[in-house]
Amino acid sequence: MASYEGLEVAYEEKQHHAAYIFDPSGDPDDTTRPTKRRRVSKKPDRHEAHGTRKESSFQCLLQGAESEQTMKLRQETFERLWSVIDSRIQSILRDTNQSTLQQVTSFLQNAPNHTPEGKIPSAFIITGPNIASQDLLFEQLSEALQREASARVVRLRSGDAANLRAVLRKIINDIVSKDSSDGDELELTTSKDGRKFLNYDLEALHTHLKLSPRRNLVIIAFQDSEAFDSGLLSDLISLLSSWLDRIPFAFLFGVATSVELFEARLLKSTCQRLYGDQFDVEQTASIVDKIFKAAVAHSETPILLGSNLVGSLLERQREQVASITDFIRSLKYAYMCHFYANPLSFLVPDGVNSIALQPEHVEILRCLPSFRQAIEIAVENKNMLQAEQLLEDDSKLTEYVVDCLQERRRWVIKLLCILKTLTISKTVVIDFAALYLDASHGGISLSGQYSLFFDSIKRMEPCDSEGYLSRLLDMMQRGDQSLGLDPWADETPETTTLLSDILASVKQLRRDADDEGHVLRSKYSGQSKILRTTVVAQKVQLSQDTATLTDHDKSYTDLIDRFLKHLETTIRIGGAYSMPFNEVWLYDSKTPYKDVFIPRPRNVLERALSRPHDYLGCSCCKTGEDQITPTLPTTAILYQMYLETGSLINAADIWSAYYAIVGEDNEEGLDERTALVLFYRSMAEMKAMGFVKQSRKKADHVAKLAWKGL
Repeated sequence: MASYEGLEVAYEEKQHHAAYIFDPSGDPDDTTRPTKRRRVSKKPDRHEAHGTRKESSFQCLLQGAESEQTMKLRQETFERLWSVIDSRIQSILRDTNQSTLQQVTSFLQNAPNHTPEGKIPSAFIITGPNIASQDLLFEQLSEALQREASARVVRLRSGDAANLRAVLRKIINDIVSKDSSDGDELELTTSKDGRKFLNYDLEALHTHLKLSPRRNLVIIAFQDSEAFDSGLLSDLISLLSSWLDRIPFAFLFGVATSVELFEARLLKSTCQRLYGDQFDVEQTASIVDKIFKAAVAHSETPILLGSNLVGSLLERQREQVASITDFIRSLKYAYMCHFYANPLSFLVPDGVNSIALQPEHVEILRCLPSFRQAIEIAVENKNMLQAEQLLEDDSKLTEYVVDCLQERRRWVIKLLCILKTLTISKTVVIDFAALYLDASHGGISLSGQYSLFFDSIKRMEPCDSEGYLSRLLDMMQRGDQSLGLDPWADETPETTTLLSDILASVKQLRRDADDEGHVLRSKYSGQSKILRTTVVAQKVQLSQDTATLTDHDKSYTDLIDRFLKHLETTIRIGGAYSMPFNEVWLYDSKTPYKDVFIPRPRNVLERALSRPHDYLGCSCCKTGEDQITPTLPTTAILYQMYLETGSLINAADIWSAYYAIVGEDNEEGLDERTALVLFYRSMAEMKAMGFVKQSRKKADHVAKLAWKGL
């Protein structure tokens, strides 16, 4: 212990020297070799990990008035509800691209039977422009090929291909490290006669594959193949093709554009060594739409994510080409923020945990804007007794909260049924995600974009209206598994009977009109409008008139009017913000999401250096605008002077200006040695933050790299 303290003291004495010799033994003549230490696993102990997992990461809210039991209940509710959503998301990811995975696996399994001699089996996978989504696809391909084709898969990215040796080194290391433990790596890279192979020698891989002859197929997946250097890729393919008689290789190429453009970048001799097929995959937009329905719009989602937040997530997904994993993480972070910061979140989804309400929770419930609005509506409706009970009786308020939370689920199911009624119409192309966000926020009425839907129903031809009614009845009888909607035909027998009668009548009218050789139409269709030409005093006048309708046309018009009247009475619903206690289950804040997933480090650094008082909160750093005082942190002082300089900064000049501010001439000033140490440290911090770098033009100058506000 004493020797260790002595070494520590010696190190502290030398740490500011320009150079020093570190001798832990303290004896320069001692040349004995240190004892070899046993390698210790870095995996945490199971008991320690289990104990750590039990510790709560949530904090007690309400300024500490929230009980620990309620705090744990919030965390348990979050974990339980998100696990259900995550299972649905993982099920979607597993089912994604299953047909493509099966086709690629079948192609590579049968490759030895149909591939010409001397050529490498190659699967060209058209991934589309979203490079961020390729990780999920190639991870699924890797798992499927290792499991079903008994192959060894190596995933390569353009960043791993600095040169040919680096690529070969990664291929060999990945295969050897997967098949061997840490203690066996040396033996696996050494031949029987004791000759050690180089780490980029394919002979080492060949020797290793002999140990397990049942799994000799080596599949190399070029994830972003178009980002590889064409010369390097050609050389690698040529080299690996020369080893085909000893090592069976196969390739996977992720192509964002087309196979023709990819082949044009390679040498003709290289392309002749490849024998492959093209495979298409499901695009990212389709996968995001499925995840949106399972995690956001599903009937069993415990909380409702607002249109502002989800709209920004979808916009980032489209414009910034974010990966599917980022989208899922963003959704989970939104759930975490809601349950972490909302003291009433343990009540979702159906108010089962209302028994855990504390007096502080009841007080918060009465202060919610939605509750105040509900009280005002009750007073306007002359329901004074209910308003008085909710304001004074806690038990009545608790019952009302539970009823409102259960009513919220019925509201969600009704909203989804209406949206399905709108989206199955093929005459109007409507994006489900955009329609859901708009409807959940502001409700659905007969005005705005929804009036276009009613206009399209009016102008439907008989064949279109028949198809729409058939799809609507079928949807009511089957439901929608992706949205968690059960069949609702039995719950609305009057609607089912009405639609069935209208559908049967339309079919009968079409048959009767066909028998008479007449085209069935309504008075709203475009075919009922005709142009009438009239010649008056050698002048031609055009006027629009309505064609004469037959009895069948009038009957069809009456059916359309009945259907529209029914839709006008059923397709009406209020928005989420109009429901009482929506603050319990509605989350629509973008602030924490933007700070985490779209950070602005440069703006934060500029603000911290310009106004350090905003972060430190001390009186010594509180100054006027653009005012430099000796009490400011050294880096902040240098940054203020840095803003006033040009593209090249003389180190001696900025040092002189800095010492004039903090030097001994000022009250409580620093001596020159201390000031110089702080100056060097702050200049190093400025360089680490990317504001300056060493200038190549002048040795005693530094180059300015960033301008504030640009």
